[in-house]
Amino acid sequence: MVGEALRLLAQGECRQPPKLVLREADNAECEQRGRINGLCASVGMPARALGVKWIASFPANRNLGLPRASAMIILNSPRTGLPLAVMDGTLISAMRTGAVSGLGAQLLAPANTRKAAIIGAGVQARTQALALATVLPHLEEIAIAALRQESAERCAADCRMLCGARMRPAASAGEAAADAGVVVTATTAQQPVLLARQVMPNALTIQIAGHECEFALIRQCRKLVVDDWETIEHRGIMTPALMHAAGELDRSGVYASLGELLLGRKPGRTEAAERIHFAHMGLGIEDIALAARIFERAQAAGLGQPMQLWKQPYWK
Repeated sequence: MVGEALRLLAQGECRQPPKLVLREADNAECEQRGRINGLCASVGMPARALGVKWIASFPANRNLGLPRASAMIILNSPRTGLPLAVMDGTLISAMRTGAVSGLGAQLLAPANTRKAAIIGAGVQARTQALALATVLPHLEEIAIAALRQESAERCAADCRMLCGARMRPAASAGEAAADAGVVVTATTAQQPVLLARQVMPNALTIQIAGHECEFALIRQCRKLVVDDWETIEHRGIMTPALMHAAGELDRSGVYASLGELLLGRKPGRTEAAERIHFAHMGLGIEDIALAARIFERAQAAGLGQPMQLWKQPYWK
């Protein structure tokens, strides 16, 4: 479903206004103190699904024993606009992000990739590991690096249960990335945690958050693939957006969107030796498409709790 939504976006058959960001100030540094994003989207023309996700990210929650991110999704009827469902969006958000990385890895990873690396050990690291283990048939090992070794060890243990691949905590990002055909950064960092010299010449690097890799890494890539360039540019915190703001990258430097690759308009990896960077900021169409599928399946299974908003409207 996520892949189909990205295909529809590339065909101009989705609507998604720019992501709303509620934070203390207009800079990336304040996001460490917390922010809330609003993503709304309409999938298909005419619309098959539409709604909004409201997701908060407060990194300090981890010190309180609470999740960093929490989300709600509201689905609306494409026919009347009335609310159809109110859903928890936390797991949906995590799973769709992993799914997008998985789709990218299918098309862009080196052939027969046997080792992958994940920098970061939060919720996203777990869904990224699950996605890589699902789409890379020759994968033998995933190395996980984190600021705290105990976090990497705990994440590796969880991922062994999730996906069965050999999971190994690494002592550093450099150690994790060494000899890895795919390297994913899944952190809340605002300074690079992955350097160009740490990555194999033909690796696929996947970035899902802020300024997680140095400019040199992207400069050395043959191809830069994105989920949606306008979203990355508007959000302004991801490495390609910072390069654009510094005058080092413009739209012509983007090889393709993932949707274009999925439609076959452009090929993915074409040479064994090429280094590729895939940056995806996260799109409302992904959340709404996945939430709509879950809602359909819940209805079919008789799951969920009906809620009455009103007996009759006060005015029409």
